[in-house]
Amino acid sequence: MHSTFLRKSLLAAGLALCFAASAQAKDLRISMYADVTGFDPHDTTDTLSYSIQSGIFERLFQFDSKMAVVPVLATDYTSNSDATEFTINLRHDVTFQDGTPFNADAVKANLDRLANPANHLKRNSLFSMIKSVDTVSPYQVKITLNKPFGAMINTLAHPSAVMHSPASLKQYPNEQDLSVHPVGTGPFRFVEWQQGKDVKLVKYDNYWQKGWPKVDSVTLYPTPEDSTQVAKLKSGGVDAVYPLPSDLVDTVKSDPKLDIAQDPGIYLYYIAFNTQKKEFSDVRVRQAINYAIDRNLWLKVGFAGLGSPSTSPLPKNVQFYQKQTTPDYSYNIAKAKELMKEAGYEKGFDVEMWSSNKTDRIRSAQFLKQQLSLIGVRVKLVPMDAGTLTQRLWSTPKPADAQVEMYYGAWSASTGDADWALRPLFATESWIPSAYNVSYYSNKQVDAAITAGLQTADVEKRKAAYADAQKLLWADAPMAYLGVPDNLVGKSKDLSGVYMLADGSLIFNQAQFK
Repeated sequence: MHSTFLRKSLLAAGLALCFAASAQAKDLRISMYADVTGFDPHDTTDTLSYSIQSGIFERLFQFDSKMAVVPVLATDYTSNSDATEFTINLRHDVTFQDGTPFNADAVKANLDRLANPANHLKRNSLFSMIKSVDTVSPYQVKITLNKPFGAMINTLAHPSAVMHSPASLKQYPNEQDLSVHPVGTGPFRFVEWQQGKDVKLVKYDNYWQKGWPKVDSVTLYPTPEDSTQVAKLKSGGVDAVYPLPSDLVDTVKSDPKLDIAQDPGIYLYYIAFNTQKKEFSDVRVRQAINYAIDRNLWLKVGFAGLGSPSTSPLPKNVQFYQKQTTPDYSYNIAKAKELMKEAGYEKGFDVEMWSSNKTDRIRSAQFLKQQLSLIGVRVKLVPMDAGTLTQRLWSTPKPADAQVEMYYGAWSASTGDADWALRPLFATESWIPSAYNVSYYSNKQVDAAITAGLQTADVEKRKAAYADAQKLLWADAPMAYLGVPDNLVGKSKDLSGVYMLADGSLIFNQAQFK
């Protein structure tokens, strides 16, 4: 009798503990490498901020883990053949976190805001081709463009193209106010941002995707020091580290409680050559440098060997990528020296290479310096903090005033389309300060191919145009194409659904603990 009573008591206690555990709040804690810059994606340019914003906001279209475009707040679309009109059908029964219904009026309010240059939003240039947005019905909009733009749907999937609550846009017409009062349709509501300390989000109970999110809150901590991030993960102070520094991969692998989410990226690393400078105006010099770099070794030095060497000006996961084989830029010092001699630089030359002063960038830049010394290119490294680099690199009003000679950097085509991978870096119209053509490169054939890729919505015609562009750019080598590192997130083993998209942004909307 006594033992039966004891067993029943223990069973009841055990069940009570189980129910208590299941009812316990599930909090997700993420360490990130820097702080967010604000909460208005329309006025944001950095991937980290987009990552956090994506928990609050959603877009008409977004990317899946393979960078394919999928409908989210939209259900489908049609376009005319010359890519100047796009009609988009919208999802029903979606509300913003303030209770405002999501509909065609909300889409019009947001796209009108993005397309209006008078708003001085940082992402206006991405949407400057929008001529008008008309509400055809409560759940259908028609976007008319002022020129053909075949990459429109991919551009609407860009992380800046989110839907703010129209009520919020009216309440906070001032950009600075709106940026700290974000209201979207996403799975998490904004609670608080303590600059330099943390960002707090909580579950939105009326989220339209039933059953999600699976966690009750998300707290994100800026932690610039790599080793501190990983120490927090090992001690259980956080559940995930975004991104995991490649030189600490082994530290995480050796801990049985931890795991790594590893996914292919589209962040292309390169050395840009200022083609207005005498040495780099010669294609033979540019090709020589491409031959002189062992890309597999570069990946080992900078990224623990996790990634893939460049085989095109486009990363593999960008739409319309085609592998290039001519020239074959496999590591070939003899070929590089031969080209240098043909160009009249048998004895080499002196050159500066600018880069970020982040530890991993400096380490890789030092390796590149050593590689280029073997063909007589004597590199002086000039690392700079982000603010100084931005000012000196991207703010030069006239090409003749540009002081940059070589620049070691990276670019993510965050629309997942060849257009945004090529046009900002290689089109003549994209010379600094208009966009990011730090090579000051100009080639009429390349310009024509890039333009042709936007003149139509026909996938096969776009594919042919970008095939031409890639072939021309690979041979003409306005930069040394290095490679694309894998994206790494360190996390606790019982956590799933937290990973990086190919563009480098963090996804945590489907986070859940075992």
